Amino acid sequence: MKIGCCLPLFDDRILLLRELGADYAEIGLSQIAERPIGEIRERAEALREAGVACLSANLLFPGSLRLTGENADHEAAAAYLETALPKAALLGVRTVVFGSGGTRAVPEGFSREKAWKQLRALCANVIAPAAAKNGMICCIEPLGLRECNILNTCAETAKLVREVDAPEIRLLVDLYHFDQVGEDRRSLSGYRGLLRHAHIASAKNGRDLPKPGDGEDYTEFFDALRGAGYEGNVSLEGNMEGRFEETVRRSVAYLKTFA
Repeated sequence: MKIGCCLPLFDDRILLLRELGADYAEIGLSQIAERPIGEIRERAEALREAGVACLSANLLFPGSLRLTGENADHEAAAAYLETALPKAALLGVRTVVFGSGGTRAVPEGFSREKAWKQLRALCANVIAPAAAKNGMICCIEPLGLRECNILNTCAETAKLVREVDAPEIRLLVDLYHFDQVGEDRRSLSGYRGLLRHAHIASAKNGRDLPKPGDGEDYTEFFDALRGAGYEGNVSLEGNMEGRFEETVRRSVAYLKTFA
C-alpha cells in the first residue's frame, strides 16, 4: 500500500511530500475547480519537478451545490464535474472522494428515503459517467454524525455502492470516522471488492496523524484491510499543526511499517 498525504494543491508544503517520504499527494477538487487551466498546468509541472505524484482528490463538490432536498440540482453538479474533473486529470488524479457532507446532508424535514434515491441517482447518472469519461474511480466516504446525517457508516455506504452497481463507484474507509461511529474493524472483510481508498487519523487523539505510542492499534486496521483484499492507497488526513515536516515524516515512516 502507498502512503500519501492530503494537502491543498496550492499549499507549497505539497512540494515537500516526496522529501518527507510520502508516496503521493491527495488534493481538494473543489479548491481547484475555479482555477484557470494555465495555473493547473503550471502546478502540475511544479509537482513533476518535485517528484510528487498527485493520485487522488477529496472535497468532490463545493458547499454551494445542493445534492439532496427540494433544491437539489444535479444538472449543476454535472456541469461542475464537466469542468473540474479534466483539471484533476491533468494532475494525474485517478481517484476522487465523495465526502462533501454539507452538500449531501438531508435537509431538515425532508424524507430520508427521497434523499437516498437522490444520492443513488446522482452516483449512477452523474458521478459514474463523469468519472468514466476521465478515467477515474469515485469513492464514497462515510462521514461521522458530526459532519453529516446520511452515509455515516461503511455498512450504510456500501449498501448505496451496491445499489448503484457501477464500477466507477466504490467505497472509502476513513479510520477516524470509522472508529468515531464505533464500527468493528473486522467488518471490513465484508467489503471485499468495494474498498478502493482509505484515509487515516486517530479518533482517540482528536484526529492527530498516527504516531508511535499514540494508543491506536494500526496493525489491526491494516490487517483488516489486507483481509478484505485491499490493494488501494492510504492518505494521511488529520491535524498537521505545529512542525509540519516532522509530523508528516514521522507519520509516513510509522505507517509504512504496517503497510
